[in-house]
Amino acid sequence: MATAKLDKGGRLTLPQDLLGSHHWRAGTAFTIEDRPEGLLLRPLLAPAKPARETAAGHGDGGGRDRALAEAMRDRYARLGH
Repeated sequence: MATAKLDKGGRLTLPQDLLGSHHWRAGTAFTIEDRPEGLLLRPLLAPAKPARETAAGHGDGGGRDRALAEAMRDRYARLGH
């Protein structure tokens, strides 16, 4: 189990191996949920990058990827993760 320590400024530094395994980088934003057993951190979804336009000028803007990510986030929330 990994541990972390609060500094005087109230900042918590996560262990490097956890950051790497979750692909979190500096600037990653999180939601914080207060639960009876402690705090639950969930990374916010990164804004979808615009999809490349097709020859006809149509692109879905990452809509399918965004919908999948939202569905996965909702499923994990229902499972209590």
